[in-house]
Amino acid sequence: MKSKFILLIAVIFHLQANAQFLEDEKNKDLTIKGLDLLYNQQFDQAKEVLSSVKTAYPLHPVKYLLNAIELQWENIPIDKNQEALKRYILELNKCVSASKNIYKNTKHKKEATFFLLAAHGFIALSNNYQKEYFEAASEAKKAHSFFNEGKKYKNENPEFLFATGLYNFYRIQYPESHPIVKPVMMFFEDGNKKLGLQELENSYKKSIFSRTEAALYLININIKYESNFKKALTYSSILNSKYPNNYIFKIKHIESLLLNSEFDEAIKLNDQLKLKKDKVSQLSALVFEAYADEHSRKNTQSAFINYAKALKIPHDDRYTKEYHGMAYLGMARIFAKQKDISKAKAFYKECLKISEYDWVVNAAKTELKKIS
Repeated sequence: MKSKFILLIAVIFHLQANAQFLEDEKNKDLTIKGLDLLYNQQFDQAKEVLSSVKTAYPLHPVKYLLNAIELQWENIPIDKNQEALKRYILELNKCVSASKNIYKNTKHKKEATFFLLAAHGFIALSNNYQKEYFEAASEAKKAHSFFNEGKKYKNENPEFLFATGLYNFYRIQYPESHPIVKPVMMFFEDGNKKLGLQELENSYKKSIFSRTEAALYLININIKYESNFKKALTYSSILNSKYPNNYIFKIKHIESLLLNSEFDEAIKLNDQLKLKKDKVSQLSALVFEAYADEHSRKNTQSAFINYAKALKIPHDDRYTKEYHGMAYLGMARIFAKQKDISKAKAFYKECLKISEYDWVVNAAKTELKKIS
């Protein structure tokens, strides 16, 4: 009986000791070092560094969140790899369960809240890219109470700015982009896009754990919804410089350069991207080459060929869907210049079916109206 009691005390102590990750500067620093290696796609070195953190926190949600992030970056695009995606969601659900275990303790509520928001957010994002919009909204709903909890901590811990920033921006933007979920979103408190962007920018400036993710979201938001290409380039320059081996960051940087008419640097980097053999890189590189052909080199024939080649490569929703939209738009423009109005109309309509980039949608609608 005594031995069982001692064992119980030991287990409780172990759980308590493992709960204060966000106050453990040594292991936080190791996590940041490991994530930097992971973002730079130095996977073996990252695993070596992060393994010590996982050993120190075997039952803590940080272990499962790190497992999920590793899976995501090692299997790009993870949404196309069902086995990896299944493991990814499993690790995130383990993160949720482990977080709930320590959330019950008032002392550890703040820490648990951070990991609950992160895990539910990643699951919702995965649902979104699989076009499971109701599931994405439902997952966000699960996180809603934790979001309210997290708002209390954002001034004392900048890591929470990332979650509050995403919520405030996408609470308004998501139902605008996906009207089907508007009835579900009625049950969420209102957001504020301007405040959301400010919080994401402050997350980049002040947070450590969430800094890179905040920068990546700021690139995507400023290109996709805000059409603020200069701001996107600010963040893409930072990520590309810090993580030169990360081809996803390189892709976003090339795109930002092109949209800012920085063609020489974009073409130079795109020549590097063309050497990669994966579909994400190949599709992206073809669209970027075509865009430079069309807007800088003024080589319509080469642009047409490269846009057409890009459209033959299947896109994925997370990384290359919008590049198909750009390709349809480019080909429509070329047909319109050639006075082939019927084909131009057809390609503008295909562009509008697929694209969510505001600047692409607006351009397609405007040009379609002109020729109709």
